[in-house]
Amino acid sequence: MKILPPPTNDQYQGAVWAVIPLALVALQTLIGGTLHVLLPDSGLISIAGLDLAHDGGLQMIAMAARLGATQMVWGLVLALIVLRHRNFTLLFLCLAIVEKGLLLLGRAIKPTGAEHMPLGFYGAMILLVLCVIAIYGARAKSE
Repeated sequence: MKILPPPTNDQYQGAVWAVIPLALVALQTLIGGTLHVLLPDSGLISIAGLDLAHDGGLQMIAMAARLGATQMVWGLVLALIVLRHRNFTLLFLCLAIVEKGLLLLGRAIKPTGAEHMPLGFYGAMILLVLCVIAIYGARAKSE
């Protein structure tokens, strides 16, 4: 029994370079999700610099770990697109733009009070720009 359908990379008509930002999003998402799941503080103290010495601090760590699990699955889906189903590159670039845009918007309208911004937010800014540029290359080539 096969779980995955056959690869469809041969149907992709966009530029090969346009897949690279999506691969970088997959990598960032997998790394970030793994850190949220595996680190004892889910990265909230050690990476994000948050002060969790209050009621609800442990719940925040547990919520970040659950978020990390979701990030890991999303990263695997993106990796699947990059490796086997590049004909979905344009769609998933658009979804990555929405995700990174909402992440940055959430940071802007709901500040944490932490003195520094986690590296993931800088990565999100860079990847947002790269994905917007990649949309041009991911479009089907006209004949």
